[in-house]
Amino acid sequence: MPTPPAPYDGPMKRPAVLASIPILALALACGGGVEPDPGLSLDELTELVRSDVDDDLGWATDVRDALRRADRVPDTEHACQVLAIIEQESGYEADPAVPGLAGIVERELEAEVEAFGFLGDKALELLLDVGPEGEPTFRERLGSVRTERDVDIVFRELADFHKGEREKLAKAFSLVLPRIEEKLNPVSTAGSMQVNVGYAQNHPVSAGMEREEVRDLLYTRHGGVLYGTLRLFDHEAAYDDPIYRFADFNAGQYGSRNAMFQTLLSELMAEDLTPDGDLLIWTDRGTPAHTDGETVNALLRWRMEFAPDLSETRMRWELRSEKERSFEDTATWERVRQTWSDQHEGAEPAYARVPDVALDSPKLSGQWSTKTFAERADRRYEDCLKR
Repeated sequence: MPTPPAPYDGPMKRPAVLASIPILALALACGGGVEPDPGLSLDELTELVRSDVDDDLGWATDVRDALRRADRVPDTEHACQVLAIIEQESGYEADPAVPGLAGIVERELEAEVEAFGFLGDKALELLLDVGPEGEPTFRERLGSVRTERDVDIVFRELADFHKGEREKLAKAFSLVLPRIEEKLNPVSTAGSMQVNVGYAQNHPVSAGMEREEVRDLLYTRHGGVLYGTLRLFDHEAAYDDPIYRFADFNAGQYGSRNAMFQTLLSELMAEDLTPDGDLLIWTDRGTPAHTDGETVNALLRWRMEFAPDLSETRMRWELRSEKERSFEDTATWERVRQTWSDQHEGAEPAYARVPDVALDSPKLSGQWSTKTFAERADRRYEDCLKR
């Protein structure tokens, strides 16, 4: 049974052809007993870090270690892909300051309790307008936060305060807002590579760690680079240009592959489908929604016209693997691409395109999309290669 995507759940025509090949596979391909490519030396990798960065050796060390943890050769192409994301997301800051963060937190809290009406305002008063004796209230402390780590600390201490000093109130809130320190915390991405916190908490490398421990690790240079590198290379995809991997980092695993699948389907059915990389609509629990989106509706029409022997039940089941490499082994994937090829004189359909996704985050200013994110990261990647 395919594993649904996480509920928080994101290019190589240049010399990055090894970007999706694990070190183990390289060793096997070269014969038994052959050591995997050691990649760049630490001094060589340090030269790739931007010259104005403090502790370039420290960043290089963490990037090299993270690439090995991700089963990638720490060569120029892989290292520059990681460094491009670091530069794009934080400018080499382990716990970057977020402009206007206090206001963002306030607006997000108000939105969270809006459904409770006037009771929501009262709830926030009970939660925030208090604090340990002789110290600022939690509302006052949230009004001066600068980094994501600052916000985390306030919410953790808020939860501890209510559990210790106001046990009955804490129990009442736990029924309405379980894990209040995370539920109300608007920080969903963190660290130097702005990794989704839920992704990091659920990753196999976090096994045995408390959720707060994972957050703490994300705010360190080592942890932010580790989880970000895993996020970048966790999925095996036949991308021929790093820009698609940059897009996936932003839009979700296999977003670029799925966006091209939607493009092929759009051409076949002469319909204007949005190539957003999501074939299904997913709930916050990580399960397919009962409502069909435009892609599924187009696939249903495609099935009736071109593949009536493919059952609707099977097609819907296969779509559940859209966030996995195994989707490429399904009849739905193969038949759509074959249909497109048949209508284009046997031409090979393209594998990937950058998804068209508008980004809406309280931490972003201006108009952003997955396309602009990927293109900017790609320019940083090219600059790194020149270094």
